[in-house]
Amino acid sequence: MDDDLENYEDITKIKTYADYLDRFVTKEDLMYLEDEELARDVKELYAVNKGEIRSKADFDRKKREIELLNREDDSKERPLFSLNMNYKKGSFLDQLQERESEVRNGRKSTIIFIRYKDKKGKETSAYIDYRERLKSDDMEGVFKEGKPLLPKPTDLSYYNWTIQKVLSNDSTFFRVDAGPKERLSFKNNTDRKIINVDLEYLDKHPNLDVKRIPINFKNRDGAKDIIKETDKGKLPNKIIVTPVDVKKENLKLRKKGKDKKDDEENKEEDNWGYQQIVIFDYETRSK
Repeated sequence: MDDDLENYEDITKIKTYADYLDRFVTKEDLMYLEDEELARDVKELYAVNKGEIRSKADFDRKKREIELLNREDDSKERPLFSLNMNYKKGSFLDQLQERESEVRNGRKSTIIFIRYKDKKGKETSAYIDYRERLKSDDMEGVFKEGKPLLPKPTDLSYYNWTIQKVLSNDSTFFRVDAGPKERLSFKNNTDRKIINVDLEYLDKHPNLDVKRIPINFKNRDGAKDIIKETDKGKLPNKIIVTPVDVKKENLKLRKKGKDKKDDEENKEEDNWGYQQIVIFDYETRSK
């Protein structure tokens, strides 16, 4: 049996799991058991084990999924966050812009791995469901102002490197599967495609249609990736030649040498911002 819940187009009208079980309780069951609640329990235990009836967790998941599909999708109606924005080719924001429309309408499924260190040295990482994040107004700051896309404890998988705390959460569109065989992977709730993010597994299976795209970055956020209208065709500043004060120049050179030494000593402390960015995605299968 693939999914008996697929047949219930009116699942949003079924208020509780008990109401769902009542569809399978017969008059004969009630006659022998003489208790409606007991009949439900027996039916659930027997039928779930045989695969004839879905568990409460599956019922809740399917109910939420269909409600979301039936509900008016705000993310499709609102303008794209990256509309009319220009980014440096190949930059992180450029990659996000390239995928935004397809991810919103479900034609592409994307998970983003981000490792980030703040100025205080706190380091976190997360696997982010891009489609889920696009439902948040926080993304406007990412696209419009170049604010960093930060890991959150509510993401698919979150790790705080400072206190070594691990959290995982199913999203609207993905279910977390941390099996011992294939390690960390995520199953798409719609087409059941699995995105495996384990490098060893991906190396052993080079023909998978899941693409892994590491992002090269030279800045701590996306602010420098944004190309503003005033930057287009901007002419270089006029060079003005002035007499050189040798004494002042020597002082500058000595100061520069000292600053460089200080920079090297504080290099580790200054290493904040994005530490790693990897995008995993695939074209969603058409039904």
